[in-house]
This record gives sequence, structure tokens and C-alpha cells, in this order.
Amino acid sequence: MVSHSPLGIVLLTSGYAGVGIDWVHSSDLDDPSPFLEPGQALLTTGRQFTPHENTQQYDAYVARLMEAGVVAVGFGTEVLRSGTPPELIAACESAGLALFEVPYATPFIAVSKFVADRRAAQARQQLEWALGAQEAISQAVLGSGGLAAAVRSAGESLDCRVAVLDTDGVILDGTAPKWLRDRAHDLLRRGSRARLFTEDENGSWFAQTLGRSGRLLGAVAAVRPTAFSSAETSVLTMLSALTELALEHTEDQRLGFRAIAQQLLRLLRDGRVDAVRQALAQHPMQLPAAPFQVLAIDDAEMPASVRDSLERMAAGPARRLFAVEQGECFLLLVDGTSLHDVAARLAEAGLRGGLSLTTGWSALEDAMTQAKAALDGAPTGSLMTYETLMTGSVFGLLAEPRVAEIAQMRLAVLLASEDGRLLLREAAVWLSHGGAWEPAGRQLGLHRHTLKKRIEDLGNELELPLEKFPGRAELWAMLVSAGITTDIMN
Repeated sequence: MVSHSPLGIVLLTSGYAGVGIDWVHSSDLDDPSPFLEPGQALLTTGRQFTPHENTQQYDAYVARLMEAGVVAVGFGTEVLRSGTPPELIAACESAGLALFEVPYATPFIAVSKFVADRRAAQARQQLEWALGAQEAISQAVLGSGGLAAAVRSAGESLDCRVAVLDTDGVILDGTAPKWLRDRAHDLLRRGSRARLFTEDENGSWFAQTLGRSGRLLGAVAAVRPTAFSSAETSVLTMLSALTELALEHTEDQRLGFRAIAQQLLRLLRDGRVDAVRQALAQHPMQLPAAPFQVLAIDDAEMPASVRDSLERMAAGPARRLFAVEQGECFLLLVDGTSLHDVAARLAEAGLRGGLSLTTGWSALEDAMTQAKAALDGAPTGSLMTYETLMTGSVFGLLAEPRVAEIAQMRLAVLLASEDGRLLLREAAVWLSHGGAWEPAGRQLGLHRHTLKKRIEDLGNELELPLEKFPGRAELWAMLVSAGITTDIMN
């Protein structure tokens, strides 16, 4: 405003050439503060000042303006008096309030119009910038870079750190300091839509959850040292909307993948690894690189939220993790890109799991059997490796794939019917009690004579002399190999 020569304005106080003005108001009231807002400049002709005003009265006048948030005072000369009162200059200089002189030839309306025009121009510029930034983000989303490119574009446009987090608080794209990830994760744990704009010792930061209450998909967070303008806020809002759409699509993909995961596993078990890789070419979930391991989790023990979390992890960037339900287990085919994080997630949830030896695709069946055997022997809240199982128990050898296959063949007729499976479980309970009829019968809710008759029938079916130790030992070994003793031993 000072440098705009047609106004002829002269700055009378030092060090205020960079002060910003939101609006201009004019008043000759002794106390105009009730009609002023912070950020305004006040124009006056000095009618409120009399030739007999003393320095203290000027100081009090300036103090009232400062309290109201006024950033500058313009004094119109030659209307009531020649020049600007030196007492006013001294009071403004002392208080740190900018003071400028408006010549008689410049009407106050010209000053107001100048500020209004400049503010409008700034608003248009901000709008054009915001539209440009939003278009750049949209193009990034539509291009090959996807969500990651959109986050990068937003960070560059806003000169800030931006991150997209999943519902577990794990960063999917972008970067954010740990304290901001924790704040966003706190919002996610509440389970409802939320949006925060805050300025504190960390700077100006933004966090917004995505999805609907009760089914959140993640969050967007951003931070920088300076405050976000309204135009910049609109860019963050658009990024949040596009991110929500992208996460909705990813969530649909994740849930849809469940329908085909078991079919893909069958192809893998048949050795058709290349066909599965081709089928997953455009899907976020990818097969691990050999060598890999199989990790088994008891499906009945696993909360739905943990399964969702592991599936989202499998679909995350830079992951090679295949997740599939198989029988009563939830299996993860995992390599070094994800094993540590998967183990940490299970530990956090207090779940047990079984981990196979390192393997390749040709030995996938063996690895699956190893993982399930390790799971059977895993204590609550622990991850048992097959190697530990083998070195820790002679009975662990019974879970070797070939031994298990023989046991399955010997017990095939009984395993094929519900009554047969029940009979085998009753035998496992009986053997776990050392072949004692009374305690085994109490546990099973059977009379000891009834239980004895059923065990005799089992011995005849399997052609095993169960009245003698060798026959009982062989039956127990087959039950262990077939996994029937799992709940008994636990």
C-alpha cells in the first residue's frame, strides 16, 4: 500500500512495511474498539483529539486499538489539522503499532478500495492455485502412480509432510513423524469419523479419518511449521476424499480376493505358480519370493479385526505376502518383506502361530503340514517354529508329512464319518489318562463300561491290540500325526 504511489501514503513508524491488512475501517470515535476486528487498519482524521490532549491520552487511545487487534493506523491530514500529531507518532512507535499518513488528496474510500481489490486479487490467486493443486493431485491419482503419486503431489504443493495410514496406524504412503501417526491412530481407535486442524508446539497439523463410523478405512495426516490457509485446507480436503475412494476400492479388492484365494492356493499346490503370479499381476497382494515360509494361525482363535489387519498388510506396498483361509487355519505365505511385521501383529493380539521351515514352491505341501504341526504345539500367545517343534519333542517327528500321510490313510475310514471322528477323540482322551477308564469316562460323560466297549470296537476296526501297551502306543502316534490330540494336549 505504501509503495502504491497514486495513494501518496507515507509510513511514519519504522519496521512495519511487511504488516498484512485484512480490511480497512474509518472512525473518529475516542474508542472505536467495539467496532473493530483483529487484522484491520483504522483510518482517522483526528477529530477525537483536541489541541489540549496530553501524551497519556494518546497512549491510552493506542492501547485500546492494540487490544482490539488493530495492525495499523492511517491519519488523514489537512482535514482538521496540519500533519500527524507527534504525540500519536510517539505512542504508536512505543506500542509497536504501524502508523501511516494519508494526504488530503487521497480520500479514505480510495485506501479502502485499494485494500479490497488486493484482497480480492489474493483470493482469486489462492483459488487458482488451489484448483491447480487439486488438478495435479487428480491427475496423479488417475496416472500410473496412483495414491502414492497423489500424496507426493499434495506434499509438494503444500510444502508439508503428508501420510495416508491404514486402520492400524501403519503408513501406506507418504511420511509423517511418529507423534502425528500416534495422534491419527488415536482418532482411528475411536472408530468414528473425525477431523482435526491444530496448531501447537509441533507446528500446524491436520488429521482426518476416512470411511464411515464403525467401518473406518484409514486416515490422512499432514504437518508443517506454518498454518494452512483456507485454499490449502481445500486441497487437503480433496486429497482426503480421493484417498477415501482409493481405500474403498482397495477394501473391495481385499474382500473380493477372499472368494478366489482358495482357488489360487489349489493352483499353487498343483505347482502352477506362474499362472497365479499372472492372475495377481494387477492385484496389490503378491506371492512371496522363494525361499519363503508358511505361517498357520487357528482361524477359530483369530478375531476378525486381526484377519482384516493381516489381509490389509498383505495388500500393502512393497509387500510379498499371500493370505488365505484353508480348512480350520488361516495361512500366510511370507518372505523377509513381511515376516517380522506379521509376527509383531500376532504378538500384539496375543495369538499363537506355527511357522514352517524355509521352503520353495515344490515343497509347499510339506511346508503347510509343518506350519500346522507347529501350530498344534504352539503355547498360547507364542509363535512356534517347526524347527523348535522337531528339536523339542520326539512326538514332533510324528508330524513329518510322510508319517502324517500314513496315519491319515490308516484312519481314513474313521475320519470320514462324524461318529468315527468322535470315537478317535474319545480314544485320545482315554489314552491321555493313561488308559484309565474311570477318569476318561468322567471327562467324556460316558459310563466306563460304555467307553470300554467303544474302545474295543475301535481296536477291532484298526486291528490293534489296545489291551496292550504297543497297540496303545501305535494308536497314540497315529492320533498325534493326524492332529486329533491337539485340543487334548492343550
